Amino acid sequence: MIIITNDKKEEKVYRQLASNSLLQQIMFQYMLEGHQASDEKRLAWVTSGFPVEIPVAMGVGVSYPEQYGAVVGSQKVGPEVCGFAEEIGYSQELCSYARASIGSVERPHESPMDGLPIPQALLAANNICGTVLRWYDTISEQTGAPVFLFDTPPIDGEQPEHHKEYVRKGMNRLVEFLSRTFNTTLTDERMREVASLSSKAIELWTKSLAACKTSPSPLNCADRFLAMAPVVSMRGTDSIIAFYQTLWEEVENRVKEGIGAIRDEKIRLLWDNIPPWHSIFKFFNGLAKQGVVFPADTYTHAWSGRIEGDDLFASAVSIYSNVYLNKGLNAKIDKMCELIKDYKLDGFIMFSVRSCKRYSLGQLVSKEIVSERTGVPGVVIEGDMVDSRVFNEAQIETRVGALLEMFM
Repeated sequence: MIIITNDKKEEKVYRQLASNSLLQQIMFQYMLEGHQASDEKRLAWVTSGFPVEIPVAMGVGVSYPEQYGAVVGSQKVGPEVCGFAEEIGYSQELCSYARASIGSVERPHESPMDGLPIPQALLAANNICGTVLRWYDTISEQTGAPVFLFDTPPIDGEQPEHHKEYVRKGMNRLVEFLSRTFNTTLTDERMREVASLSSKAIELWTKSLAACKTSPSPLNCADRFLAMAPVVSMRGTDSIIAFYQTLWEEVENRVKEGIGAIRDEKIRLLWDNIPPWHSIFKFFNGLAKQGVVFPADTYTHAWSGRIEGDDLFASAVSIYSNVYLNKGLNAKIDKMCELIKDYKLDGFIMFSVRSCKRYSLGQLVSKEIVSERTGVPGVVIEGDMVDSRVFNEAQIETRVGALLEMFM
């Protein structure tokens, strides 16, 4: 792609991925499959930390309200759709993913894509936050769909054996719930097939992430935030393998050819938290013009666990209990320090998301500790991932600018 400036053709500062065209096809297929599953009365809404391989193996279709929230944000209608929920009494302090979801169910024909297809069940895992249960309770009141909570006690250090036993019982109850609700069964053969497909997609995805350790980095933050969509929403299906194989080949070729995601990499930073979907390209491409690339982030690295071994449920218990947001502050600090070291990063930006308390909790404290342990500077900026009303561009520009001056 090119832009015209002073009658001369200049290349953009970022390089688009050729595999994005395949990504669009995959996500369009995902949308169609969701509507088909809803029409056939076999659709469940699921949270991002849910063991989705189990409903997939049982023939249940899945849709992700959090992913829909990203669509609402990227289409820059967050204030309007979140406002629909606020009009019926929900606070602006509530998670904007939840508000976008509730608002779109309340007024679907005024929401992007007429909202998500109507679910027949709501599957919530509290390993990402506690809001999901009350959020899904509200959706249940709106749609009549029953709620199932997959409860994963928070982990601080090693997971106790009694925790593992408790979480495993929750998986067994999940199978019973899905069997009862959708008149379906789970076979060992199908579970192994789905787990294998999920692990293959994760393997290809994590290889692409690890490739960003090279300089120049073949992927920037916006690339990864978009490319993560299938591995979040379609794990366990064979349709996403071709995409992640294509992405990996493109990333591998960029590494071999010394081609970076941006054209003049000067500063390598870590990103912490969900991105501002409403400003994702403006924000990251604006920094790319100053030579800033983000080879790593804490968000997209969260989808890296593979369900393997003889006992698949035991493997799934470990993976879904050890979700990034289900651990204590020390684990988050360790992860940031690890990424900074492994990816040879010069600093970090922590996005304090107003409506995502679980992710943003402790950032001011962890910022100081991470800088002390790694020797690199960082900054905390504030805003929201969907609701652009609480995203002050001038303030953010000032804070990020002060960080970048430290590298000049």
